[in-house]
Amino acid sequence: MNVLDLLARLGGEILSNKARAVVDGKIVILARMNGNDWEYTPEGQALADAHSNAAVEEAAAKPKRAKKPAEPVAEVETTPEAPAAVELADVEPEL
Repeated sequence: MNVLDLLARLGGEILSNKARAVVDGKIVILARMNGNDWEYTPEGQALADAHSNAAVEEAAAKPKRAKKPAEPVAEVETTPEAPAAVELADVEPEL
């Protein structure tokens, strides 16, 4: 789970190059921006590990739905305005 997934899961925000969220009534810094990459803080890494495992368990607990069987296609009506197909043998090449 990356930092942005964890932020979305916890309802956190990005402020001053820090990813933070309110956990149990306390503001916790989850990660800090270092160059172009996010680096977890120790608290953030612990929360990411806990929520990553919880996300896997939630996904496994969801019931899987079977696909509906395909239905046969109804008859298709053609309209007389449709242009007739042109065969290549009927076309003379231009030289």
